[in-house]
Amino acid sequence: MITTNRNVARRWANGQNARNHNGVFTTDGNRLFSYRQLVGITTNEGRKVLFDFTARTGNFLSMTTSSKHISPARGFADLVVNPTVVQNLETFNPKPF
Repeated sequence: MITTNRNVARRWANGQNARNHNGVFTTDGNRLFSYRQLVGITTNEGRKVLFDFTARTGNFLSMTTSSKHISPARGFADLVVNPTVVQNLETFNPKPF
């Protein structure tokens, strides 16, 4: 489904696939991508975890990823984390990195 950035995030939260108009913000319902960077996952328990790829966490990727993709997804995530914090955690499955 082609939709707005906000609706891509909403559909991720609801476990549905979607992509934005230019195909750079996408979800298969479980994983959320900005361009080809994994920015969100779904845990085995169904929780939506967003990786905060913004300047405030020291993980800035681009203005588009930070402002147009991470920002709308923040409101639909169950948990927002610094991506560097979860790199070695075994509790995230599939492993995000």
